[in-house]
Amino acid sequence: MLIGQLSKATGFSRDTIRFYEKIGLIVLPKKARKDNNYKDYPQEVLLQLKTIKKYKDMGFTLEEIRELLVLQSIKVLDVSKLSKLIEIKITGLDEEIEKLHAMRMQLGKEQQALFEKKTGHIIQLPEMKLAA
Repeated sequence: MLIGQLSKATGFSRDTIRFYEKIGLIVLPKKARKDNNYKDYPQEVLLQLKTIKKYKDMGFTLEEIRELLVLQSIKVLDVSKLSKLIEIKITGLDEEIEKLHAMRMQLGKEQQALFEKKTGHIIQLPEMKLAA
């Protein structure tokens, strides 16, 4: 399969596929290059890219995905291990949500304090402190 077909089948751009190849996330067999210097991507690369896409959609970084692919390739990634890794991701998301919520609350307090100022009031640096 040529890179254009692979791109269409996976949703990754050609540049992204080339980048993944460059960093070793996907590996082509040496015989993948045709006489005309085009690359013929085998079915296994399509499956790898679909797996990468799934992990990316779940929020894993490229380095984490690399580790997952290695664990898969040596056949030690089982359901419980993947479940634990997903739980770690969920915990990280929960922490990020809490930080974002706290930031939103802070912005709301600042905005409320600004509403109490007169229109056209010029903000001085010492005034930009917590509204609480």
